[in-house]
Amino acid sequence: MERSLPFFATIRRANFRRQLTLLVSFGVLLVCAASAGLSSWQSIQQARQTLVLQGLNLAGSLAQQSQLALLTGGAENAHDAIDRAFSFPSVRRVELLDAQGRKLLARGNVPALAASQPLAQASSPYLEQESAEAWSFIAPVRSGGGEASPFAAEEQKPGELLGYVRLSQGKGELQDLVVRLLLWNFGAGLLLALGLLLALRLLSRRLTRPLGDLAATMARARSGEMGLRAQLDGPRDIAQMAGAFNEMMEVLEQRDRQLLLQNEQLQQHADTLEQRVAERTRSLLASNAELQRALDNLGEAQKQLVESEKLASLGRLVAGVAHELNTPLGNALIASSSLEEDLHRLQRLTESNLLKRSELMDALARSADGYSLVHRNVVRAADIVRGFKQLALDQTTDARRRFDLHQVLGELLHTMQPSFRHTPFRLIEELEAGIEMDSYPGPLGQVVGNVVMNALLHGFEGRESGTVTVRCWSLDEGRVQVECRDNGHGMSDEVRQRIFEPFFSTRFGQGGSGLGMHIVHTLVTGLLGGRVSVESQSGEGTRILITLPRRAPEAGPQS
Repeated sequence: MERSLPFFATIRRANFRRQLTLLVSFGVLLVCAASAGLSSWQSIQQARQTLVLQGLNLAGSLAQQSQLALLTGGAENAHDAIDRAFSFPSVRRVELLDAQGRKLLARGNVPALAASQPLAQASSPYLEQESAEAWSFIAPVRSGGGEASPFAAEEQKPGELLGYVRLSQGKGELQDLVVRLLLWNFGAGLLLALGLLLALRLLSRRLTRPLGDLAATMARARSGEMGLRAQLDGPRDIAQMAGAFNEMMEVLEQRDRQLLLQNEQLQQHADTLEQRVAERTRSLLASNAELQRALDNLGEAQKQLVESEKLASLGRLVAGVAHELNTPLGNALIASSSLEEDLHRLQRLTESNLLKRSELMDALARSADGYSLVHRNVVRAADIVRGFKQLALDQTTDARRRFDLHQVLGELLHTMQPSFRHTPFRLIEELEAGIEMDSYPGPLGQVVGNVVMNALLHGFEGRESGTVTVRCWSLDEGRVQVECRDNGHGMSDEVRQRIFEPFFSTRFGQGGSGLGMHIVHTLVTGLLGGRVSVESQSGEGTRILITLPRRAPEAGPQS
């Protein structure tokens, strides 16, 4: 502690430029380090959730493909499915268990984690165990979910528990990702900090150089040198201070000239009096002596007046400088104190695992206002990625699963809102809740996305406003209806009849490929097992109706 005191004493005695540079540099480094650490932690948690979800999906898929093996009691019927599972590099071990938890088949050279008795009431895959090196997932295998197997007994009831699949998935991919995230985030934070520090150095140099020149000019003026003028350079506040100093020096010089003129006049008057006293009688010598003493006193008073005026002007100058400096220095002190408190509070909340996203966003927003260079949208992509991770997974695969239509379309339309943000057009959703589907959410999202973007690109050309409305509702127990309607200028009969033709576009040469609506028709009538129709007239907008079965046809491309 005794060794650190001279350092802080040196900082307190340093000039304003060095103090400002050190204080703000320390704050910038702390903010960048905290931001990089929190961003890395959030990204690691999201990656872990994604890998766990991948393991659950893989275990569920393997369970569906193992029904025949458990129905027939022949473990060899599951060899192909297990081989496909081992095509994923992270899969370390696969076990096939009967309904009582007895091991029928095991593949993989890595020892299994500490196994527990599978949950008989489980209806979907779940995470059984987790260690520092791997996860263990359990997926129940039940009968049903398609056409009846010819090997199943006649008394077999749909949904009967046939056995379990235990799958071990390694964490090597997650550990590699952790290292990369830490390197990237802290590297980016360091680069940002260096950029901010460079900007701070330039700003402090621009601020302190005019202040130093003004202080040197004031010191020369205090020593009595006249004819000095400060340079009107630097920020506006400092330039105003220099202008006020120049005006003050002009007033002082004018008053000094007036005093010199009065002294000359008094001296001339004294000389005249001496000549008149010499011409008069000796009786006036006493009065002349008194007058001389008065003149001496007057001269001394004049000198004191000059000095007092100089001191008063210097005092006003110092007060003005202090007043002008008080506002920026006070603001800088308040901002730095607030940032320091925010950093300490974030550190305490992080250590106690009580940090909330709202508090982090508020602290980052205040930091951005304090330094004017901190980017305000850091966490929003993470929120979007976290909020729509299932949507991102669906959009990159053709996997079939059960899903809520309202949720899938809602997340899709939310991600498309930025395309409308800088346009005079609006995207409106009217989605009925509670529609469960067993289909392909990825291709369905591609269909709706193509229809919406087609409406945005072609439906409002030359319009100053417009809306695209996406609706969905249940037709009956087996079908749903999806509608995309816009109030644009519509299309002619010729265009409407050719809209699903491949390579047909009204914007060739302007970015249109002519394949968007053809893909819509192919996916709807093929993989999704539905139908699509177009209703449109010139000047009355366009309405596209998509009718889909709640359960997609079994025959389709394998993802």
